[in-house]
Amino acid sequence: MKRVPIAVGILVAIAAAAGVWFGYMWFGGSSAVVTSDETGVFPSKHDAAYAGSESIKTAPALVRLRRGESVSVLWDTYGKDYWACYIRTSAKQRGWVLCALLSA
Repeated sequence: MKRVPIAVGILVAIAAAAGVWFGYMWFGGSSAVVTSDETGVFPSKHDAAYAGSESIKTAPALVRLRRGESVSVLWDTYGKDYWACYIRTSAKQRGWVLCALLSA
C-alpha cells in the first residue's frame, strides 16, 4: 500500500522539475548579448564550431545574423577546441553560434 504514494510522489517531483526547466528555457534564464560580427545560426554546436572548415562537413546556417543583432544566450558548452552558445534570436529562432562572436 505504501508503494502507491511513493510512486505518485516521484511522478510529482519529476513533473515539477520538468515544469521548472520548461519555464526557465521558454520564459527566462537567458542573458541578452549582441553579435560582434556577422555569423550564422546553426542546427548543432558541431556545425557552429566547424562552419567554414574545408575538411569538416557541416550543415548550412539556419539564419544569418548581422553585426550588432541582439540575441539571448540560453546556455553554453565547451568542446575540444570551441565554445558554443545555444541562442534565441529576436525572431524566436533557436540554434548554435560560437560564443566568441557575441559580446555583452
